[in-house]
Amino acid sequence: MVRNVIPAVGVLTLLSAGIAVAVHEDVPAAPVAAQHDLMATSLKNTANTTSRSADRPPLPNEAAAADEVTGHRFAASSLEVHAAANDTSPVLATLRPGSSVAITGKTKGAWAQIMHNDLPRWVTAKDLVKVMPLGTSPCPSGSGMEAGLQPDTIKVHRAVCALFPQVTRYLGKSGGGEHRTGRAVDIMVYGDSALGYKIAAFAQKNARALGISQVIWHQHIWTVQRAGDGWRSMPNRGSATANHMNHVHVSTYGNSATG
Repeated sequence: MVRNVIPAVGVLTLLSAGIAVAVHEDVPAAPVAAQHDLMATSLKNTANTTSRSADRPPLPNEAAAADEVTGHRFAASSLEVHAAANDTSPVLATLRPGSSVAITGKTKGAWAQIMHNDLPRWVTAKDLVKVMPLGTSPCPSGSGMEAGLQPDTIKVHRAVCALFPQVTRYLGKSGGGEHRTGRAVDIMVYGDSALGYKIAAFAQKNARALGISQVIWHQHIWTVQRAGDGWRSMPNRGSATANHMNHVHVSTYGNSATG
């Protein structure tokens, strides 16, 4: 892991959530330990979009099931949590792609039992995976945004969309350079610098899996070719947009992702 840190501008308090990151040392920044804590739990904490589980004491058989957790899996796509192992049972929650769930090892036909809100529930077994593939689930900003993009760039868009649903705007094949060839995406964070740091860290950590060649954020650049140099300062280009203060720019190889 690269040990440098991206500088903070002014007083920036980085919240404790996300994935471990290395950033640049040229300008004072948050302590390295705090940066590491910042990026620890993105996949684990991809939240439920809806939940209607009743708040009630568990039944005797439900209390026993809590002691039978055998491991964890990930939701490979949007996943409905059912009260029973059949399609007609009530849907108690919908999990986002990438959500981590505890499994009990019990199955009924095509259904697998999980623990949800400390109670045993049921999901379709085929939608649980041991390792969550990055960038596989379509995003709300989907087909129009991805038109003309290379496979790696699409994976970046979908991975960021799944893990950072608060991002509502992306720029794909527009302008010149790598954007023109479909090998770049701009992830708009506007005034949310903490979010920008998290996304930049995620892209850096998962560069190989997503086919990423470089990341630009907050007037700093990180490239695969010079990964050992960490985040390097860039010249002042005169505006927040030109200095990448309001968006994270991610460039890709095109079709070399391994994840």
